[in-house]
Amino acid sequence: MSGMPLLRRRKLLGAVGCVAVAIWSAVPWAASRSENARDRMVQKLLSLLPDWQRARQVGTVYLQSSLAQRAPPLALVETVLAAMGPNASSEAIRRYLVARIQQELQEVQVVSVDGWIMSATEAQLCALSAAV
Repeated sequence: MSGMPLLRRRKLLGAVGCVAVAIWSAVPWAASRSENARDRMVQKLLSLLPDWQRARQVGTVYLQSSLAQRAPPLALVETVLAAMGPNASSEAIRRYLVARIQQELQEVQVVSVDGWIMSATEAQLCALSAAV
């Protein structure tokens, strides 16, 4: 009977060790899954731009301004990921952005970048094209 507690303790320690190894090995994978989702979202967002070169020019000016500090382009990626999820279709993302841009324009949440008056979301999207 004296061997039973030792055996249980070994099983417990073994289980704790296995859990620790599983958590430790899952962390890099979780980070890469998160990075992959972010990269896929960036590509989906950029695919929505009708004039990529002009957006990139405006985005470059935006990134050089103080506006970029208040609303960095990757914040838009994180916002869309949180709102839509990593598996959202490009069409669903487009509808989400259109609604968001319309709301910002109605609420006069606009910025002036390189002579363009645009919503904050539009500016972030242009900045995203310049940042990648």
